[in-house]
Amino acid sequence: MFINIHTHSEIFDAKVELVSLDVEATSKPSLYSYGIHPWKVNSQSDFLFDELERVSRNRRCMAVGECGLDKTIDVDFDLQEKIFIEQVRLANEIEKPLIIHCVKAFNELIAILKKEKNNVPVIIHGFNNNLNIAETLLKEDYYLSFGKALLTEQSNASEVIKHVGRKRLFLETDDAKVSIKYIYKKASELLGIDEAILQEQLRNNYQSVFKEEIM
Repeated sequence: MFINIHTHSEIFDAKVELVSLDVEATSKPSLYSYGIHPWKVNSQSDFLFDELERVSRNRRCMAVGECGLDKTIDVDFDLQEKIFIEQVRLANEIEKPLIIHCVKAFNELIAILKKEKNNVPVIIHGFNNNLNIAETLLKEDYYLSFGKALLTEQSNASEVIKHVGRKRLFLETDDAKVSIKYIYKKASELLGIDEAILQEQLRNNYQSVFKEEIM
C-alpha cells in the first residue's frame, strides 16, 4: 500500500494521494489539502481566507496547507507571517494537520507555532535540509516528508532520512513527475528495511495523524 502525502496532481498510483490545492483551485480531487502558499501571499490574501475556511471544513480536505514561510521570495515577510498565523489558528479550530512549506525560516516557524499553542500535527514537506535542522524539528514532534531529493545521491534528504524515526516519516512526490513507488523503493534502500515494513509504518503514521483508517 502506497501513501503519497503531498502531490500536485492525481496520478492514481497510490492508495492515498493527498493533492495540494491553493485557494484559487476550482476542481477538487478525492482527497486534498487546502491552503495559501507563501508564494501566493499578497495584499488580497485576506479576501481568500473566507473561501479557505469554508473549503477546509469539507471532509475530503485532510489538512491545511501547504502553508508556511519562505525567506527566498519577494513577498513581504511580515505579511507571510500574518497569513500563516491565520492558517495555524484555522487548523487548530477545525483540528486538521498542517502541511508546511518552509525555506530558511525554521526559527520563525517554530516560534509562531509555539506562540499560537499549536496542537495539531505538523508535516514539513519536501524536506532536504541538514541533520541539525531535522533534529530541531523532530524535537518539536513535527513530521518530515521526503520526496524526489531521495533519488539524488549525497543529498541532505538521502542522509537525514537514516536518522529520522520511522514514526515521524512520510513520503511524497510534490510536483515531480515520478511515481511514489520509486520514492518508497529508494527510501527502503536507504533505511535498510523491507519495503513492506515501510509501507505498513507509513500507513500507521497516516492513520495516527489524520485519524482516518485505511482499509
